[in-house]
Amino acid sequence: MKKNKNKNRVKASTQSLATLPQNIMPIGERVYDDKNIYIHQKVYRQIHKFAEDKNKNESGGILVGKVINELGKDNTIIEGFIEAKYNEATPTTLTFTHQTWEYFHSEVNKKYKGMKIVGWIHTHPNFGVFLSENDKFIQNNFFNDVNHVAYVVDPIQNEEGFYFWIGEKLERCPGFYLFDKNGVKIKTKVFSDTDSVEEKSITKVSTFNIVLAVILIIMMAFNIVAMVNMSDDIAALKKENDTLKAHVDKIQHNIQNNFRTIEGVINSNNLKNNDQNDNNNKNNNQNNKQNIKVENQNNQSETGGN
Repeated sequence: MKKNKNKNRVKASTQSLATLPQNIMPIGERVYDDKNIYIHQKVYRQIHKFAEDKNKNESGGILVGKVINELGKDNTIIEGFIEAKYNEATPTTLTFTHQTWEYFHSEVNKKYKGMKIVGWIHTHPNFGVFLSENDKFIQNNFFNDVNHVAYVVDPIQNEEGFYFWIGEKLERCPGFYLFDKNGVKIKTKVFSDTDSVEEKSITKVSTFNIVLAVILIIMMAFNIVAMVNMSDDIAALKKENDTLKAHVDKIQHNIQNNFRTIEGVINSNNLKNNDQNDNNNKNNNQNNKQNIKVENQNNQSETGGN
């Protein structure tokens, strides 16, 4: 955008009588410039719900609300989001057609009485948060009010960021505020400008951890059952081993007894044989003596006859 065009840029009227939201949650860092951005938490979640499945081509819409000047700051208050219809999109570009703009103005008039367009939002699927040359062209030509903002969301990398006019340049806003009516709890952010983890991702991680814990518990239970079964098997094997050992001991005892019996029988037979041999020897000696006696008698008889 040329310098002279910046000088002539029209500043939309601000509402000085309205008050800033009191129930707020800061996201990112504090803004030290003369501007702040507030976005209703319902709109914030609506945008992220819209963007979460836009993973192929860029998509987007316009932001509706008002600007409140307070304490020397222009505060852009975002209270509505209108999805772009009839637009032309690629993975790296988004174009609002004449039909898209007609739809925008029609929706603003029907649903957001007393509000105005305060900026636009578009996605960068898996490309991160920045303003391309095409984005800057759109901002310069269609959102060139000093309080118009650009909101970029990457639904894949879970990143987001606002851009606003600081002097003649588009700068990334270091932080913004979620807000709601007083008394309404502002829930944990979906994901922050500082690339913190998305609440939905936290839920997914928590769910994953729970599932993992359940799996580990089941595995531990199986291991315990297996160990119990193994203990039973070991006990059964030990019992069988003890039984087998008892049988072996009994067999060994029987064998030893049999050996003793056989040895006794052998010794008894040997004694009997020895006794028999002694008797035989005794008989043989008597027979020998008798034979000698007879022979002597015969010899004497023969001698007397001669």
